[in-house]
Amino acid sequence: MRFGIFDHLDDSGLPLSQHFEERLQLIEAYDRAGFYGYHLAEHHNTPLGYAPSPGVFLSAVAQRTRQLRFGPMVYLLPLYHPLRLIDEICMLDQMSGGRFLYGSDAASPRSRSAFTASTSIPEPSSSARPSR
Repeated sequence: MRFGIFDHLDDSGLPLSQHFEERLQLIEAYDRAGFYGYHLAEHHNTPLGYAPSPGVFLSAVAQRTRQLRFGPMVYLLPLYHPLRLIDEICMLDQMSGGRFLYGSDAASPRSRSAFTASTSIPEPSSSARPSR
């Protein structure tokens, strides 16, 4: 059996630079302790998540760990351009020596409506099918 960590990177009350540094030190300890994986939630406009760009934080995880697998839980697909996201995923996987774990989601209806109201992100169609 393998064990992993799921993290919201939620508000600690510390200055953000200190908050990030202390969390990275904790993740280094997870790596030394032999945990299998670390997953970071992607939240926006909430104290539950101070890493709205998980790839940026996870690049630091890649550099500071040696065995720990890691990834987002999950990338909110409507918020990313597909080519930019695949480039980020490939880069993180290369930087980590293949330790990157990928997860994606269409986003919750609440978060999706908050972004589509102020951007040009289209609502996903439940009947969308890939063309052949």
